[in-house]
This record gives sequence, structure tokens and C-alpha cells, in this order.
Amino acid sequence: MAAEKYSVGNVFCMGDAVHRHPPNHGLGSNTCIQDAHNLAWKVAYVEKGLAGKELLESYSDERQPVGLELVTQANTSLRNHRKMWEALGSLEKDPQSRVASLEELKEESPRGIARREKLHATLKLINREEHGLGIEMNQRYSSTAISKTGQGDPPTFDTNPLEYYHATTYPGARLPHVWLGKTIPSRYVSTIDLAGKGHFALFTGIGGHRWNTAIEEAQNSFKTPIKVHIIGYRQQWEDIYGDWAEIRGVEETGCVLVRPDYFVAWRCQSWSEGNGSELVKVLKSVLSIGV
Repeated sequence: MAAEKYSVGNVFCMGDAVHRHPPNHGLGSNTCIQDAHNLAWKVAYVEKGLAGKELLESYSDERQPVGLELVTQANTSLRNHRKMWEALGSLEKDPQSRVASLEELKEESPRGIARREKLHATLKLINREEHGLGIEMNQRYSSTAISKTGQGDPPTFDTNPLEYYHATTYPGARLPHVWLGKTIPSRYVSTIDLAGKGHFALFTGIGGHRWNTAIEEAQNSFKTPIKVHIIGYRQQWEDIYGDWAEIRGVEETGCVLVRPDYFVAWRCQSWSEGNGSELVKVLKSVLSIGV
């Protein structure tokens, strides 16, 4: 089961209190921790006066659909196990019938072909449960704490979203992992390690240093902690394998703004004075400042 709401007023619930399901997919603890991660930075920002209290309302809007989807898929996967036992004949009423059903699997007959096909199809469903990264990684948030203005439709992918991770910087998605390095060879650092830790992170490229002006304006007016990371040839960070250039979804002077919980809050295709002002507006909107 999954709760229809995760919060009412000043009461916030998480973990097993709002989503309970069988152990299929093994994501119970992960989902509980993600609930806490989503709420913790928001509470901290409101308590420190860095955000309006309305930011807290985004917690339920973002996490409830995730919990509901997990409960739905976990229950579906549990039912898939029954299909497997049926294909193996394990649910027949007596030992003789179970043995006969199992023997069908090696028969050169229409019954044998049908049972083998059923077993094969069921094993593919079980494989989705055991090896599917999509259900864990393809979470997409929609709330006042995410700005999708001017973004168009979200990207589409050819592979199954339950099985395969679809990396994207589209607002509301999890920041993709990419290895970055320095001009002088050193230990690689993940984009994930550059985000989080209580601050917003803005990823940009060559020419994107001009975003600093807008960030200074934001920090002077409402103190949002933001760290800028410039990625490109002979910049602060080197795109070691060229993966960031393929996945960033914006031009080199554009930016990807990431929240303290590693989810993309907003992105902009390129730098301009107008887009710099838009960054300030986006931060106010995301943090419910002046609401």
C-alpha cells in the first residue's frame, strides 16, 4: 500500500509509514533513505531562512508518486513469481500432477512447446526485477521545487524505463554520473561528488563563467549557497571521456542547476543577460521565496 499524501501541515511521514510492499526489487531501504534525503535539505533551508515554508509542500508532491510506483512494481513482480511456479507445475494439486507438468518441459509436443514458452517469458519478467536499474534510477520529480519552464517535452528513450537507466539532465531527473578530471592528471571526480552537501551546484562550460554574476546577485539577495563547476578543455574540470558533452543537454555556455539532493532543478541552453536574470527568478521559485 502507499499513502495518498506524505505530509499535512507540519506533519511529515516517510519510509514504511507511507509505502509498504513485498521485498521484490529490494528497494525498501533505498526508498526510505531517498524520502529523508528529499525532505532534509528542505527543512534545513526553511529553518535557516534560506527558503519559504511552502518549499516543504513539494516533499509529498515529489515522493508520493515514487513510492506508489515502487509499491505497484513490487506487487507486480511478486505476482510474476507465481507465473513461474505455474510454468514449472509447482502449484498443481498433487505430487503426480506436479511431476507430470514438469515432464512436459522436455516433451516434443504442443504442450511442451507452450510450457517452455511460458517459462521463458516468465524468466524474462523475473530478470527485470533482479537486474532492472530503471525502477531505481529513473525517478522524475514534478513540483514547485522544479522549474520546467521553456524545457519542452521530456526526452524519450528506446529501452524499457523499468529495466534501463535513462540518464538525462531534464529538470526533475537525477544528476547523471560522469567522471571528471584535472589538466594535471589526478584522481577522477564524479559529478555526483561535486553536488549535494547542502548546497546547489551549477554545471557549465567554456564561456559559462558569466553565470557567476547572476549567482552573486542571488546570494546577495537571498543567500542561496551555490557552487559553480566549469567543465571543458583546460577549464576547472576536464571532460575526461567526453561523456558530459553528450549528456549535458545544453550548449557549452548553458547551465544545469542541481539541488542539494542531486536532482536537476533547472537548466538553460545558453548564457545571456536575460537568462542570467531568469536564474535568479528560478531560484526564488524553486525555494518558494516571496511566495
